[in-house]
Amino acid sequence: MEKTWITLIRHGETEWNVAMRLQGIQDSNLTSKGLRQAELLARELYSRKFNVMISSDLGRAIKTAEIISSKTNLTVIRDQALRERNFGIMEGLTREEISEKYPDVLSGFMKRKVSYKIENGESLAEFYDRVTKGLNRIISVHEGKRILIITHGGVLDCMIRMVFHYPLSDTRNFTIYNASINVFSTKNKQWMLEEWGNVDHLLAIEKSDEIN
Repeated sequence: MEKTWITLIRHGETEWNVAMRLQGIQDSNLTSKGLRQAELLARELYSRKFNVMISSDLGRAIKTAEIISSKTNLTVIRDQALRERNFGIMEGLTREEISEKYPDVLSGFMKRKVSYKIENGESLAEFYDRVTKGLNRIISVHEGKRILIITHGGVLDCMIRMVFHYPLSDTRNFTIYNASINVFSTKNKQWMLEEWGNVDHLLAIEKSDEIN
């Protein structure tokens, strides 16, 4: 059995990333910087070989994937399982606006209560279950292949927790950059983290972390 290689990419910087607005399953356009990030990312990924590219079906991921596709000639396959967490009534708002309008919701969110379900949204447990089932399905279908996944910060967080068995209730202590390259491999159910947070391809473009 050959190794399966999974390269996960967080989409390029968006207008709401800059404004510090929680996006979730809502969308905002890539900024000019985000478009440039995707272009530089596409150049780097051209030198790496992939069998398949699968993207979240949300606009910011699709736009990033389309730019990569224009360079690599990989077809963009959309998969809803790779969407960001649904943050319900908090989406589109800044941390300050959420604190003012929904202080109890923000409290539950910040305390990382695993079963706490945001109104009109997903709990951490629901989100993690959706994402990990989707990732395992993709890996099973493309076993032994090199898989390129264009997705979101929350999905990358789930991947790390799945591989290293980090509790969902624990605060994230690692950084997730826009347009970063993150690579895992697996064989016989044994996982390896091969590369994390690689932004060398972005050159002098300022790195932009997701809203914590």
